[in-house]
Amino acid sequence: MNRIIFIISVLCLFTTSSCYKDFGDSSANNPWNKIDFTTLGAIRTMHAAPVEVLAITDQEFFRIDSDNEVIEERPIGLAADYFGRPALGDWVFARFVEKNTKNVAELHLARNSNQIFDLVVNDIQVPAGTTISLEGTAAKNVGTFNDDSSQLAFAVELNRTQGSNFGIVIVDITLSGTKEEFVSVEVIKVVDIPEMRSNAQRMSSISFIGGAYYVTSKDGGFRVTANGNYQQVVSGWTLDTFDKEGTIYMTSFQSFDFFKSENNGVTFERVGTTSPAKYVFKADDQYFSHENRGFEFELLDDTFEDLRDIVYNQAIQNKSDGDAFWNIIYMGGRYYINIQGEIWFVEDIKLEEE
Repeated sequence: MNRIIFIISVLCLFTTSSCYKDFGDSSANNPWNKIDFTTLGAIRTMHAAPVEVLAITDQEFFRIDSDNEVIEERPIGLAADYFGRPALGDWVFARFVEKNTKNVAELHLARNSNQIFDLVVNDIQVPAGTTISLEGTAAKNVGTFNDDSSQLAFAVELNRTQGSNFGIVIVDITLSGTKEEFVSVEVIKVVDIPEMRSNAQRMSSISFIGGAYYVTSKDGGFRVTANGNYQQVVSGWTLDTFDKEGTIYMTSFQSFDFFKSENNGVTFERVGTTSPAKYVFKADDQYFSHENRGFEFELLDDTFEDLRDIVYNQAIQNKSDGDAFWNIIYMGGRYYINIQGEIWFVEDIKLEEE
């Protein structure tokens, strides 16, 4: 009998996986999988198109299909300077860069690498005595598309002898029926927002919700219509805007300054409860937040009053240096996060036990 036990013990040494479970590397503790590709630098932003994940670095644009295969890796060149993160839409993406000493909103088509339109920001018509330029900003988004990529709004600096402030440029984009050619790109309005002081650290985000743009900053929250009319809807330091079931919410630096609008953003009022929501990302029917740009995402509960910690792989946690997590999106039945130059995915978000 002792000989039999000894033989079984020896076999276990050579077939470890069948004799015990490695809890330190189990799927429960490491639920995320990584897409097999390599980038030149960090992924600046990511977007869920109808059937693809779109991602961009300073030098490359990627299209990833629903099987998590990279179907396009497009070089887009290294710019002389960058002004905030790029904007990605279903059919168009934009970089805000310096080219040939000019500030340029560089528009690309997602499905045609040969179609690029350079909108020279410095040449956009503004009133006499005013100059216009891009402003480097640490905002969550410095520009955003509407739902069908037919319009782009992005932040600029308006400079005058008496001082400077932020403005929003609204651009109409007409594409061919196949979405593979630019038909026209036209600036329809430069929205001058004197209340929003120009400083790289003052702007927080710009979002498109329900037909209007929402700009958040240390100087308040602003609603800008698609044709360029604006109004300040919240005072104080605002961070981000998101919507749920017809209600629009605006977050703030202070947890008790949590606002909602039930009339499509025309007016906002305090919710009446505190919320830890700061920079918010909607993925499928769930809402995620991180306190500072680049920090780990946490899951907001249904009332937006509490946060739950998400289970991340050890390899992901090893990369988390407070400046790694940039986007969380949902496409094709999976959640995707991008961390530095990597994209990880999971079908179901797992939460840490309380």
